[in-house]
Amino acid sequence: MVPPSSPLSFQTMKTIEYEPRLDIPGWMKEIELRWLFEQATHMKSIVEVGSWMGRSTHALCSGCLGRVFAVDHFRGSPSELNTNHHLAELIDIYPRFQFYVGDLPNLNVLKLSSSNAVKCFIPASVDMVFLDGDHTINAIREDLRIWRPIPRKLLCGHDWDIISVRQAVQELNLPIELGPMLLWAIRLE
Repeated sequence: MVPPSSPLSFQTMKTIEYEPRLDIPGWMKEIELRWLFEQATHMKSIVEVGSWMGRSTHALCSGCLGRVFAVDHFRGSPSELNTNHHLAELIDIYPRFQFYVGDLPNLNVLKLSSSNAVKCFIPASVDMVFLDGDHTINAIREDLRIWRPIPRKLLCGHDWDIISVRQAVQELNLPIELGPMLLWAIRLE
């Protein structure tokens, strides 16, 4: 049996069930991680914007047939330094990320801001982009503006319950699917 941290071949994906790494600190629920894994099994390349310690990164890398680019500066979102990301003011998050997912062979880390990382990609150059970075209205609007041209198949994200995320995604005027819990998705093909 292939361990959950290994990338999966197409044939293997059909025969094993993904076990989310709930020991990795983060906010995504098991059902959301399983949804990400399932989407990733149909992708050959993925960009994740906002990786924190790697909980969702693990799901994406475990399912993806190819490369997964984890985009994060690992300093926490400025708007969340007093709440969810307070740990980023006390310790360096990147070594924790490396501890949890650094051994995944299809992981490519871009230790950059979202606006700098997007310069590494051309339009329609990856299959999927997953947005879970800064959730302020201006930041999510900017992420949607700069990342929208990059995926061929799927643009999706987390935290649909946050008003700024919901508002910015709806401003795209594209058909939106709601996944389990707090996930949202826009299919592009």
